Amino acid sequence: MPGLTGVQLGDENVSDNESGYNQRLFESGGIRSYLHNTRFRWVRGRIEEERMATERVLEIGCFDAKFLQWLPQFPSSYYGIDANWEGGLDLALQKHGDDPRVHLIKSSDPGDLAGLPTEFNLGVSMETLEHVPANMLGEYLKVLATHVKGTVIFTVPVEIGPVFALKWLVKRWILGSAEHYSAREFLCALLGKSSGIARNEHKGFDYRDFVREVETYFQPVDVESIHGKYFPLWLSFGVGVTAITPGNK
Repeated sequence: MPGLTGVQLGDENVSDNESGYNQRLFESGGIRSYLHNTRFRWVRGRIEEERMATERVLEIGCFDAKFLQWLPQFPSSYYGIDANWEGGLDLALQKHGDDPRVHLIKSSDPGDLAGLPTEFNLGVSMETLEHVPANMLGEYLKVLATHVKGTVIFTVPVEIGPVFALKWLVKRWILGSAEHYSAREFLCALLGKSSGIARNEHKGFDYRDFVREVETYFQPVDVESIHGKYFPLWLSFGVGVTAITPGNK
């Protein structure tokens, strides 16, 4: 499979995209950048703590392949999968397009990934699968269970409970970008009753349902806060899930 299947690198707005998404979430400083970088720190910590093999890495939702900077060593083979929202994959190509170890694939459907190499040591998906329609989530998990012979790490946001309310109020009153919730939906999210919320990416996403879905494809599955092993999940901005692929216990 060619390393850059399906991706065309254009020069339109590459610098604008980099100063957009990355600047907003990772480089602007303050609490917002700190929280968004926490996922990378947590994943790096898990890799080091468990001494996970990282020679061959598959990442779903790679954006600009920033994760490569957080690995203990550069892998011999890295496959980054992304839909190229906000030009993330274009940025990855700009940085790594000449590196034969790096393969970048534009995809918004799990069916696009049928030709992946059969074995990776490590699979990663950070803050991505909450955007996937419910009927496609299992297909992406099957891809990881099939092609990763080792460990898979996920991070997903918490969109229920008091953390949801805090995030929504900040987005509404400070950032001006909160998604619409009816009064009933807001109460359901606050009480953790996600079944009462019309699902739309982050809206109505419940990490508990996600963990149950992961458990149908992987065992064992470990769940903890990305803020630390003993930090309560109900106060966390994100949840980290570590899973072992079938036959690799």
